[in-house]
Amino acid sequence: MTASSRPDANQNNSPRGKSLENDLKQLLYDKRFFDIKLRCSDEVVINACKAILSNRCNVFNNLIFDECGKINNDIKFYEINSTAMKILLEFLYTSKVEKERLTVENVVEVYYAAIYFELDVLQECIIEFIKQSLEERDEDLGKKLLSQFVEKFSTDADNEMAQVLVDWVAKIKLVPIDDSLSLFGLKYLLCKTFRVRKPFATTEFSIWEYAMNKVKRIVINTNSTMQNYPFNMDYEPNVIQEIKDHLKPLLPYLDLCRMESNEITDYVEPLDIFPTQKLLDTYRRLSQQSQSQSQGSRNLETNELACIRGIPIFRWMLQSDDTSINISKDGFKLEVNQLQNSVKFRTGDIIFKGSGLYEWDIVIKKLSKIIYIGICSIDEDVNKNEIDYHGYCGWVLGSDGYVYHKKDWKWYDARFKESDIVTVHLDMTKKSCSFSVNGIRRPNVSEWTNISSEVRPVVSIRQSGKLRVQPHI
Repeated sequence: MTASSRPDANQNNSPRGKSLENDLKQLLYDKRFFDIKLRCSDEVVINACKAILSNRCNVFNNLIFDECGKINNDIKFYEINSTAMKILLEFLYTSKVEKERLTVENVVEVYYAAIYFELDVLQECIIEFIKQSLEERDEDLGKKLLSQFVEKFSTDADNEMAQVLVDWVAKIKLVPIDDSLSLFGLKYLLCKTFRVRKPFATTEFSIWEYAMNKVKRIVINTNSTMQNYPFNMDYEPNVIQEIKDHLKPLLPYLDLCRMESNEITDYVEPLDIFPTQKLLDTYRRLSQQSQSQSQGSRNLETNELACIRGIPIFRWMLQSDDTSINISKDGFKLEVNQLQNSVKFRTGDIIFKGSGLYEWDIVIKKLSKIIYIGICSIDEDVNKNEIDYHGYCGWVLGSDGYVYHKKDWKWYDARFKESDIVTVHLDMTKKSCSFSVNGIRRPNVSEWTNISSEVRPVVSIRQSGKLRVQPHI
């Protein structure tokens, strides 16, 4: 198959000489200047002009003219398809790419070609396109692109596109549903975030639950929601073995020490997939941590036993029947309707438990009345508190500079206002909490000796209030 021209492409209705870009673009379709064939991986042959290719791209120059002076007029590309090649040629001829030419379906292929031909400017254009697309589309797009990236580049690749996609997907809470993230994509994500301080939204046990669900969908070939939960293994021995075989490549990038002992005992150990010694080492470390905690000693510098890898990030939980609060598409920004006068509560979609230090920032975008920021027990009935007279729940810092819990409060000397950044410092090992405003940290609230073993981030906010959560980096 040959792709050398398009209908009426050689008919230039605009006079030559008015636009260099347009004149050069016409050369893409003018047969009079074709003197080289580019054979693409999908068997499509594209004709082009050697003079432009060799002068605009060092890689093409080296492919066309070898060291002995021989000229190559017919080049085969085994990894670059015709769609990517056409976009790349348009860039070489005009230094631009029409916006409609780049799509989420071809962008990974085009990026691969841009790297192959060492075209840094084109790579930058593609990265900007990806960032914009991720912001505009639903969150599954990032998973889809990461899966396509790994399929095209392999799990060993590491470049700017990989970093953008990993950072994006890492901030999405992985839940056991059918989505576009492939098993290789999941492995790549876990590898690139393993023991690395990147913002991450999923607890380690939830990763395990997500992986189990995904593998079972592949092996059993079902689209059901698995109402009997992902850990059910009531299958024939050959099916169980196939599930284990699919899970094994993920095991080096799962940190059992970030799970609780009962989670390992109930949902990991029965599968008999982790080496016995690794399980024993994990139990030993968790036991040592428990003993250290009871003795008041710990090592928070590494924070190795926190339930979530990296830096925690969460999104505000939606309530479909509540139109008084607007939550942004990405889930990080929250705003109360101007007509809403009563206090409104929102919690984050993450649960902190076990050990570890957890920190996150709340950026105050707009403050018209008092805002409370902090944590609450997972058993807290925030709907009940919305009609409670004191307007807060849990353990919180108010914008008035006081800290509050139930009917108790005290001066904390930490007022905050619009544009300020409030940081919550939650130490689940010691069950203590403190706050910072614009980087100035205040001490732990000594009166808070009864923080629950499982808590969520919480805010209470009133009319016209607006804030954003972000990772504390």
